[in-house]
Amino acid sequence: MLKRWLTLASVITTLTLGSAQPFTYQGFLRVSGNPANGTYDFRFRLYDAPSGGTQVGTDQFANDLNVQNGLFTTTIDFGASAWTGADRYLEIAVRPGSSTGSYQELSPRVKINPTPYAIRAATAGTANPIGAAGGDLSGSYPNPTVARLQGRAVSSAAPSSGQVLKWNGSAWAPSDDLRDAFWQASGSNIFYTAGNVGIGISNPLYLLHVETSASNRVVYGHHTATSGFTYGVYGLSDSPNGTGVFGGATATTGATYGVYGLSASPSGAGVYGWATTTSGSSLGVYGRSDSPEGRGVFGWTTATSGFTYGVFGQSRSPEGRGVFGWATATSGSSLGVYGRSDSPEGAGVYGWATATSGSSLGVYGRSESPEGRGVYGWARASSGATYGVYGRSDSSAGTGVFGEVNASNPGSLSAGVKGVNRGTAFDSIGVYGEHTGAGWGVHGRTNAGTGVYGLATATTGATYGVYGQSRSPAGVGVYGEVSASSPGSLSAGVKGVNRGTAFDSIGVYGEHTGAGWGVHGRTNAGTGVYGLATSTSDQTYGVYGESRSTSGWGVYGWARASNGVTYGVHGRSASPNGYGVYSSGQFAASGTKSFQIDHPLNPETHFLNHFCTEAPEPQNIYNGVVVLDARGEAWVQLPDYFEAINRDPRYTLTAIGAAMPNLHIAVEIQNNRFKIAGGAPGKRVSWEVKAIRNDRWVQRYGYQAEQEKPEHYQGKYLHPELYGQPEERGIFYRPDPQPAPNERGKP
Repeated sequence: MLKRWLTLASVITTLTLGSAQPFTYQGFLRVSGNPANGTYDFRFRLYDAPSGGTQVGTDQFANDLNVQNGLFTTTIDFGASAWTGADRYLEIAVRPGSSTGSYQELSPRVKINPTPYAIRAATAGTANPIGAAGGDLSGSYPNPTVARLQGRAVSSAAPSSGQVLKWNGSAWAPSDDLRDAFWQASGSNIFYTAGNVGIGISNPLYLLHVETSASNRVVYGHHTATSGFTYGVYGLSDSPNGTGVFGGATATTGATYGVYGLSASPSGAGVYGWATTTSGSSLGVYGRSDSPEGRGVFGWTTATSGFTYGVFGQSRSPEGRGVFGWATATSGSSLGVYGRSDSPEGAGVYGWATATSGSSLGVYGRSESPEGRGVYGWARASSGATYGVYGRSDSSAGTGVFGEVNASNPGSLSAGVKGVNRGTAFDSIGVYGEHTGAGWGVHGRTNAGTGVYGLATATTGATYGVYGQSRSPAGVGVYGEVSASSPGSLSAGVKGVNRGTAFDSIGVYGEHTGAGWGVHGRTNAGTGVYGLATSTSDQTYGVYGESRSTSGWGVYGWARASNGVTYGVHGRSASPNGYGVYSSGQFAASGTKSFQIDHPLNPETHFLNHFCTEAPEPQNIYNGVVVLDARGEAWVQLPDYFEAINRDPRYTLTAIGAAMPNLHIAVEIQNNRFKIAGGAPGKRVSWEVKAIRNDRWVQRYGYQAEQEKPEHYQGKYLHPELYGQPEERGIFYRPDPQPAPNERGKP
């Protein structure tokens, strides 16, 4: 019957448009040559061609439309943007009412002439004005021309390259820009342009701009006197933030020099800078290089004896800098200060702060490059107690060597101080710290980063990023503590990260040869053990625990605080498809299971908890609301996988808006859907289906409501305190280990 109906055509009798949107559509429908009667579903589409073409707007539907003696009427709204004045054609498709079958398209499409609607109604007076232009414009829309500016005439002359529009007394006309004009001194190569003087260049950009290729010196100063305080080049700045001499090498490659100083005297100085102001950020010498391989300041003394200085900097201010090096390049192996010594007893960089108070620095290095070095020292002698960098401070609160990375976004390998040992000996050291008292051999401190970071770059062998050893019976090999009064959410006493891609690589590895703990985490109110897997792909684990004992635990967490928001094990996933805690087998809890969110009415001060529904069998629940058709019936579609993972469904129906005493399940679940009948037409019904879980995991392993305790658990309790028993009879009871000793000198 359905197929026979789909072969029929329709006859359109009337199309009335009161306005462009919405409009009323009237039609006449025949079935087998006779006027149609009953309810039908209609679909309307708008196109820009009688066949094919492009659809305009979205589909419009009229479901369960009553057709009497072939006549029907409905309202269609394609939106105001569909009507631009171009041709429009209406396509109509029909199917029986309350049907899920396909629509039968009726042909031909019906042309909607533009006469019934106002083509300019949506745009008149806004985007497309029509008529004569006024004001400073002349001509007619849509293409007027500019005839005046502020009521004054504009010349019709066409401008030349570089000219500007100027008022000549009677009209705005093209003219030369005098700001760019220049003059040349007669018979010379000296030029003046907009206040700047150029030598060898006709468009200078600075107060004095010199460019030449005639020699290897652009600016050359030579004082021939052989005695006295003479200066080849002397620069002076009276500003506390000024620079006496500034050298910039703009080449982006090569061993360029911002300032190059050379002294052949045993007591001379290649470059000597002196900032006489006793306050402010004054600089004796400031050097800058934009080349990844350049030097901001390079000093070289060729004498092989005597107290010579490649670079000598002195500052008498307690907060000044004798030498300040700053590599501004954001990539490459740039160096703020580069020191080199070829002498077995020499020092590549030697810094000495003689002030006995204040934040004085022997050497201060700064690099803003993620791969740069604030201070780089190189002692090339192959023997002797040489120092790449040697720092000394005579102040009780001073620092021999201070390294700082001040980049706003430092790279992952940036370091305030970095020590590298290329030796292959087992006991060679990258950074060695020694203290003869009860202090720290190496002390690391950070506000938000890493106090001490160890990196073993060897790709083979049992290398150690950080290796700690204590020979005291009560000592600790590695001791980490976060002593902040308000530590951050990711602060950690000890944190281990493994960047390896191997499946069994380990972030933190703990081993105990006795009956203790490989890794023990303890907290009073926080998190005993926190694991974080930062990889955005692969099968990573924040915490991975494995036990090969028949009664062991892969991961055991216990938050013993009797109040507060404590976590025995806390899992978190930032991915909407991830899992904070995931169990590939059965999951159980001796307490309640719930979800917790910020309370929607009091989100700043309260939580809202909802608890899981418990049952002696695993259940899946599906529910929703459906609208009944004209016959008081409706089909409910369940997920395609419903029958593959469920059995023994139970149904619940609730009438909404009206009493429905005859409401019932007309057809039980078949092909993942069921039918509701006996309701009031057009009303809503709330439905719920509960079914027993029956996927392959349950089919293989089953489920068990009542379970006998294993023999080694008998006589013990999950919560012995609930039965008046001591905590030692708890299944998960473990005595506390001895805490780490409070070491002398601990921060």
